[in-house]
This record gives sequence, structure tokens and C-alpha cells, in this order.
Amino acid sequence: MLNCKRFMSVGLIVLLLAMAMPSFAFAAESPVFTLTQGKSDNDIEIVVTADKLTDMYAFEVKLSFDAEKLRLKSASSSITGYSISPIVEGGQIVFASTKIGKKQGDSGKSKLSSFLFESLGKGEAEIKLTDVKLVNSALGSVTLKPNVKLTAVLDDFAVLFKDIAAHWARTAIERAVKLGFINGYTDGTFRPNAQVTRAEFAAMLVRALDMQASVGDTTTFKDAGSIPGWASGFAATAVEAGILTGYEDQTFRPGKPITRSEIAVMVTRALAWEADPAKKSSFADRDLIPAWAHPSVAMAAEAGILRGRGDNQFAPNANATRAEAVTLLLAAIDVKE
Repeated sequence: MLNCKRFMSVGLIVLLLAMAMPSFAFAAESPVFTLTQGKSDNDIEIVVTADKLTDMYAFEVKLSFDAEKLRLKSASSSITGYSISPIVEGGQIVFASTKIGKKQGDSGKSKLSSFLFESLGKGEAEIKLTDVKLVNSALGSVTLKPNVKLTAVLDDFAVLFKDIAAHWARTAIERAVKLGFINGYTDGTFRPNAQVTRAEFAAMLVRALDMQASVGDTTTFKDAGSIPGWASGFAATAVEAGILTGYEDQTFRPGKPITRSEIAVMVTRALAWEADPAKKSSFADRDLIPAWAHPSVAMAAEAGILRGRGDNQFAPNANATRAEAVTLLLAAIDVKE
């Protein structure tokens, strides 16, 4: 039944896609697909993203989902052109979209589509991207089977932690926990005003920006033995990527509270922004910002990633709190996407 419906619906754009044309080979690496759970006030948003694309003119995606816990409400495409209405049969969705006219396809990284689900229960529900058909501007096609899974969190995050109900960062904290890059403590607290250490922020940053945790070696630091086991892979990733460096005495100092200037530099490095040495922020206390941090603070503030602490004060040498770190990383995620 699904195949019949799919044939009738997709048939409207087959002339545009020319699915029957010979398959094409990718000029570079094969595309990489990811599923992420986005932010939606009352629904569950699932975003399909592709990286390492080469001339993508059209696509068709197939997902499976837990129909007992989720109901599809809508689907949208990042492509400007024509999309079919999503075909849903049981726990399977087929969705296709194409550009129109003679134009080049997309290359690099692209958010293919977004699926909005209504939650029918609480707990967790698995969603799987099983098939992706890509069509290039020469109307050649290839079908891939990424088999990428995501476990969607369906719980109602009313008040996750007993110490954030009245906190200014409550919404950001709940979203960060939902995205999975930070957790609370076993006593039911989040401790939003607690300071963040260098090791903790390295772990938060690597998880938030979906960087591959490294199995690299941090023993080159004199104090490598003091880096907690849970943080070693994240610290190695940050060091290898040039995001985080040690000190002149060859120490890493994992337990040292990180400053607001340091996190500004780390985030802009992680986003691969090219620093402009002449760039300075408009903060009232900008004379207190270390010279090495001026460009990063200015760029992060200009992009809306970083905020002051009131009276246009940046407080560059103050230690960052968990709430501040979460808020900054969420803004970085939004800018990156």
C-alpha cells in the first residue's frame, strides 16, 4: 500500500527528478547524515542534516518512527522548489523535495528537512533515517542507507531541577539538557551559579557542537594525571582541534575555573571564525579584556553569542558560571546551524 501511494505522489515530480537516470558517483567523500532533536514549544522537531554533499538538486528521505508514541504533523524542506506531502504508512515516512529549473545543486552541509511530531506519550521514542536518495543537477541519482538513529525525549520538562525554577537561565538549561550536552547532579540540582572548570567546559563544548570525541593523548601535559577520566577524550579533542591550549609551564590545569574571556576564545575557535586583530568590543570595561581575547569577545558579542553582566560590563576575568556557559553554547549552536 505504501509503495502504491508513494508511486502516485512522487510521480508528480519524477519528470523533474528523472530518477531513472544512471546513478552518479560522488566526487569527494560520501555524504554523512545526522538526526537531531530541535527546539519546539509543544512538539517534537526532528531535523535531518547532510554533510559532504556534492551538487544535491533533489532528495527523497525515508524515516521509521515509533507510531505508538509519535504522530507526524508536518514536514518541511530546506530546498526552494517543490515538495510532496509526506507519505505516512504505519511507522514509516517518505518525503521528497526538488529544485525547479536549471540551477546548481547544493554542496557541503545542508539541513535537508524538518519533521514536526506530536508526542502521544512520555519517555523516549526511536526515530531512524533508513534511506536517502540524492539527485544531482545532471539528474543522476544515488540511493544511500545511512541507518542513522536518534532517541527522541518526549518528557515534559516542567521543572527539571529544584534550583532553577526562578533562575534567568531556566529555559536555556532545560533545552541544553534536552539536547544532551549537559546534566544535573544526583541530588536533583543543576547548580546554575557554580563555576565551570576548564575540563568541564571542554566536555560541554565538544558535545554541544557535536564534535567527535577523541581518543588522543593528553599525557604531554605535566599534570595529565589530574585530568578526570570522563573528561580526557573531550580535552584531547579540544586540544587537537586547537580550541584549547595548555599553559607555558606545560600544564593543562583541568580543575581551574574558566574565565569569560577564555570561553569566548574557545567558542570562536570552535566555530572556525577568522580573528580580526583590530576588532574590539564596545563593552564599557573592554580595557580589562586581555589582548589575546579582544577579537573573540568582539566577534562573539556582535553575533549575539555572548552577553555582558549588566551596565555594559563584560567582566572578562570573572569565572564563567554553568548557566552562562549553557546560554553561550546554545547561542553558538544556533549560529552554527
